[in-house]
Amino acid sequence: MNSLTFEQCLSDFQGECFRSVDFLTPFVLLAVLFGVGLWSSWRNRQAFRRARRHGFIAGFALLLSAAVTMGWFYLFDPGTIHGVETPPLSQAIFVTAATAFGAGLFLTVGSAFYALGGAVAKSIWGKAHYRGLTRGLVIAIDGPAASGKGTLAKKVAAHFGIPCLDTGLLYRAVARDTAASGGALDDAAAAVKAARSLDPATLDDHSLRGPAAGDAASVVAKIPDVRAALLEFQRAFAHRPGGAVLDGRDIGTVVCPDADVKLFVTASAEERARRRHLEHQGRGEAVSYDQVLADIRARDARDSGRDIAPMGAAADAVTIDTTTLGPEAAFDAALKVIEQKRRAAPPS
Repeated sequence: MNSLTFEQCLSDFQGECFRSVDFLTPFVLLAVLFGVGLWSSWRNRQAFRRARRHGFIAGFALLLSAAVTMGWFYLFDPGTIHGVETPPLSQAIFVTAATAFGAGLFLTVGSAFYALGGAVAKSIWGKAHYRGLTRGLVIAIDGPAASGKGTLAKKVAAHFGIPCLDTGLLYRAVARDTAASGGALDDAAAAVKAARSLDPATLDDHSLRGPAAGDAASVVAKIPDVRAALLEFQRAFAHRPGGAVLDGRDIGTVVCPDADVKLFVTASAEERARRRHLEHQGRGEAVSYDQVLADIRARDARDSGRDIAPMGAAADAVTIDTTTLGPEAAFDAALKVIEQKRRAAPPS
């Protein structure tokens, strides 16, 4: 009697355990996904975003396709839903749709918990964490006009949470400030004064993006003392705590020859001319493609042939050709190089 009672108790206990496990399993899996999201966001924010996006897309796709299939049965073949004898194929399709609906629901909820883990990670560590991962990391991105280096620099800086400097804007800003003070662009004293008092907060001035600003910049850029003053500015920006991304034409060779990562971004002259021509068209400027191509080639010759700080790839720079690459593909290629450099020689 006692043995039977013991066996019954043991059986009841095991049954309760299995029921508890069945009940807790979804919550354990969701907790695991939350933890994975927390770790993934902390480790690589870009990879976390891709996984989050793909998870939601897959979950919604399963939910939608299953809901449409089950809705069809509800409207046109309700016997399958209510257990009335129906063809085996209909039963199999309905069971598959119901299973897919459950899987889609769990995948969507799981993606939400994964995303929640990433949100918690961002709120806890924020950009300070990503600066910590790249403490002192200086990334130099050089290349010719319209190669995509500016877009790439911004994406890399945003990914690591560090500041970005478009060094080409410095000379444009100096020309702007020189003219605003009443000085001539070729007045060395006025241009040097503007360079030494340059306010970084004014670099987002939209007027600096126009062709007139570029022509003015080429005048002040010929003044050696202006280049010397801006060299100090750029190096101070690069060596701030947390590191920085700088893009230009002589960052890896002159400004930051000791940069942790050096990239040289290029593309064919024809492709760069096509991009620049589209920019002109977008601004409503009537410029022919042939003229843009000629300007691109002439500028390349000036930048690479000048005596002071000519454009060129540093000996240890990695070249990324964006002729056939979009912004995301170029970013992925750059990120691989940066991660390899970090693993080979972590910044101090």
